[in-house]
Amino acid sequence: MSFGITSECDLKCPHCYSDSGEKDENELSTDEAKDVIRQAGELGVHLLILDGGEPTLRKDLPELVTHARDCGIRPVLGSNGMSLSLELAGKLKNAGCEAVAISLDGINVKTHDDFRGAEGAWAKAVEGARNCARVGMGFQIAPLVHRGNWTELPAVAAFAKELGAGAVELFDFVAAGRGKQHLEYELDTEQRRGVIADIIKWQRSDDIIYRVIGLPQYWPAVEREVPEDEILARFVRSCCAAGSRYITVLPNGDVIPCMVLQVKLGNIREIDLKTIWHDSPELKALRNRDLLKGKCGRCKYRYVCGGARCKAYEKTGDFLTEDPTCWFSEEEIAEGG
Repeated sequence: MSFGITSECDLKCPHCYSDSGEKDENELSTDEAKDVIRQAGELGVHLLILDGGEPTLRKDLPELVTHARDCGIRPVLGSNGMSLSLELAGKLKNAGCEAVAISLDGINVKTHDDFRGAEGAWAKAVEGARNCARVGMGFQIAPLVHRGNWTELPAVAAFAKELGAGAVELFDFVAAGRGKQHLEYELDTEQRRGVIADIIKWQRSDDIIYRVIGLPQYWPAVEREVPEDEILARFVRSCCAAGSRYITVLPNGDVIPCMVLQVKLGNIREIDLKTIWHDSPELKALRNRDLLKGKCGRCKYRYVCGGARCKAYEKTGDFLTEDPTCWFSEEEIAEGG
């Protein structure tokens, strides 16, 4: 589960799915946030991603981390690294935080700083990663993949290994939240295919873990190109899990299937998480891949891919229609499975 614990952020990134910046006056209190975490533990959530906004700006973050651990959940963090000082990294480590995902969008300082809108952002993100390493807390590098940086990804991956990251998690640009006003950053089909081809190549030769968010076509490509024993030994499936093994709670208590599939399912102040998870008609629909429409409905890869439901929803308003960014031909979707 992702839990956006604040909408406050010290950056103003053009892709931001949560349109973060100022603190929401309806943000959940410490007691309310703890209750959400308690409900998550009772539901069976095993991994809790505390993000935002920028979660390090919330003063009770170490307290929430400890509470998650006490509820039997593995707490991790998603951060821009700007405020991840050595002191805070140590507090988070001691509180029970297992790992931090740090956004780093380029090997070129200017690429990252220009996109994130703040001079010095690259240096602070790198220092945040090094602070995690200094206190013995795991971290991964999480670049947002867009039209202005995709050619730098091989160098970013190499730098992540140099820093000591345990994984590289790449997020495709999705036109949700603030991203709706910045479609110029969206990759085209050939660029997406190239990114996936690169990641498969890297994972076949590297010990570091690669995860891919927003590009569920990655997994069919893996199944088509990589021997099964090698898949089991090296590859990690990560998308699309919206509504099937993943859910998101926002800073004001709204519950949505995924951070970039922004279909409101209810609010935690009005209905408990367990009821939403089990009874939401939207989640039931997402779990039934036979309800998918168009090319996705005909595709024999629909059970392992399902298309990017977020992109279908943002383009059409219907989260069950075919993924408008999928490049698989009719011949390819017929020979899957």
